[in-house]
Amino acid sequence: MDCCLSRKRQIRNNTKRKKRIIFTYHSPLIRKLTNRFKQTNFNIAFKSTSTIYQLLPHKSDNTNTSGIYGIKCNTCDMVYIGQSGKPLTTRHQEHTRYIRTNNPNSAYAMHILNNKHEYGTENETLKLLKPCNKDLKINCWESFCIQI
Repeated sequence: MDCCLSRKRQIRNNTKRKKRIIFTYHSPLIRKLTNRFKQTNFNIAFKSTSTIYQLLPHKSDNTNTSGIYGIKCNTCDMVYIGQSGKPLTTRHQEHTRYIRTNNPNSAYAMHILNNKHEYGTENETLKLLKPCNKDLKINCWESFCIQI
């Protein structure tokens, strides 16, 4: 048993451990440069300049899309759910215009005006619940979001 262990130690001691070098891969010139290190005692690794985060698709800006949205009252935290085929920024501006002009076209504006509550900025109050286009499915999605 001791003989086998000493033999393994001898094999480990005889093999030299290679050192690792990491290069950031910018162009094929880096590959040519690293080829010169192949006969040396170095392990060569490449690191990319792009990350996985950059390669993944990102959600688009919520204010430029259309769909089902929720707009919150700052005073009582009640949420009005609506749908719009327009960008949400435009729809929020319409709601605030209805409030300023005492226009009863919006249930959210009527709630703010009748209860003398406060309304906020787009970033504070507006939330996209379901991005979708203005078609037949949008009414179903709106009903589903209201039920939730």
